[in-house]
Amino acid sequence: MEPVIGDADVVLLDCEGRFEVGDIVVGRHPYKKTRIIKYVADIDTAGYVELRSPGGTDSRQFGRTHSNQIIGRATINLTKRKILLRQNQAF
Repeated sequence: MEPVIGDADVVLLDCEGRFEVGDIVVGRHPYKKTRIIKYVADIDTAGYVELRSPGGTDSRQFGRTHSNQIIGRATINLTKRKILLRQNQAF
């Protein structure tokens, strides 16, 4: 199965809107100087976000990240010309 977003894909972000469980977001890695793109699996009442990835590292390895570290919600994969919809699946 092909990934929704590949390493070289260009993605349009909504940096003003809110994000919810099931959205794909871009955020700052909690321990490294890099950006990550992951699914939102859970948001707790303190604003911490559990991020999941079907085939890579995620919150199970590096822990939850605070919502203020989320840069934006991915809305369109411009490379594949595909709208990125909220996922209604278990992570």
